[in-house]
This record gives sequence, C-alpha cells and structure tokens, in this order.
Amino acid sequence: MAENHSSEDLKEQQKQLGSYLGKLLRDHFGKGPESVYVSIDPHCIVMHIRKFLSPMEEVIMGQRNQEAVEELRETMMEQILPEVKHYLSRTVDIEGWEFYFDWNIENRSGMITALNSQELKTKKEKKKLEYEENIKRKVNDVSAKTEKIPDDIAMYQVNERTLIAVRTGILILIEKELINLGHGATLKTAKRHLEKQLLNEMRFDSLFGTKVRDIFVDWDFYNDTSVVVFVTDPVPAVE
Repeated sequence: MAENHSSEDLKEQQKQLGSYLGKLLRDHFGKGPESVYVSIDPHCIVMHIRKFLSPMEEVIMGQRNQEAVEELRETMMEQILPEVKHYLSRTVDIEGWEFYFDWNIENRSGMITALNSQELKTKKEKKKLEYEENIKRKVNDVSAKTEKIPDDIAMYQVNERTLIAVRTGILILIEKELINLGHGATLKTAKRHLEKQLLNEMRFDSLFGTKVRDIFVDWDFYNDTSVVVFVTDPVPAVE
C-alpha cells in the first residue's frame, strides 16, 4: 500500500474490502454478516465479521453441535481464502500476506487477519500502552500451559479496538510430528478449543480497562507462528 495514500483513500479501501467480504460470505453461505469492520495498514489487515450465522448453520447447530458448524466453516474457508488473497493482490500493493482466521460461533462473529512478516520486521514501534506488557505475560502463561512459552511474542495495537499478539516458535516436537503425520487439522481444533477456554478465563477486561468482546486464535504450522486477536470496546489510542 503506497505511503502517500490519503486517509480518505484508506477508508474507501477498508469499506470496499468489507463490502467484498460480506458479499463473498453471502455467496458461499446463503446469508452474509450484518457487518464487516476492516482495518488496513502496511503491516496487517484485520477483518472483523459480526452477527454471522447462516440458516443452514442454525439447522446444523440444532441437530448436531457447534463443532459441526466449525468443521463446515473450515471447509468453506479453503474456498474463500484464495478469493480474498486474489482480491487483496489487486487492491493492496504489498505481497507476502500470511492469513489467519477463527470464529466465535456463540458470538456469531469471526476474524480474518493478514500479516506481512517482512513489513512487521521493519515496523517502528510506537509508545507501548501499559497494559500491553501485562497482556503479553498472560498470553505467555496460556502458551506455557498448552504448548510452550514462545521464542518471541510481539504486540501490535491495530486500532483502538483491536490488539494482536503474534507468537513465533511455539510448537513442541510431538506437535510437529503430528503435523508431519497429517494430523494438523485435528491438532489445531484441539489447541484452539483449549487455548480459547484458558484465554477467556484470564479476565483480560481488567487489564485492558474495558470490555473484551472477542478473542480469536489461529496458527500457521508451516511458519511456526500463531496469532491471538483481542477485540474490545474502545481503549486509549497509541500516541
């Protein structure tokens, strides 16, 4: 994304991406979300999907369980993500995005996050908010219980409502072997359920000083990287 893009251009890009994703989900699921809130910068793109559950999924929830809906969405995202990647390649002139996604079925919400590792390495850190170190410590605590303390963890305040924790070097040897044996999908499902349960028990509201509305988690096993995305009520902006 060119640095000389005006704030108006950026807002238009965000609006267009939100509209595109909403239509894409509607085309694939038969019903789109009520809204898609998009935040774009050269380092990451966060797409927060709100009030999204299709009639078909409601039937599945009633007849089976939440896990069945999650399995369906995993399958559908295999078709949707390539289309999102293609759209971004035409609208945001930065290559090398790594994609993560997760759903909170109970909240009828979802997240798609695109990170640009090369851009993140050169990102100039703004003044950190006091709560970021406390949150980093809590995320490390959860990581230590479920796998291991990451080799590195970086925090990025995307906007006043979204904070991303990027963990690298998080997989243990047994997990790597399970992935090599083709059990990556089962491993991710188990890790996601366990980590989100522990994260929701951490009472992050008191650390942020505001209500945490959503917590999303995903992994890129190939790059041994994981993201935790917090969506909150507005918090003080980074100066």
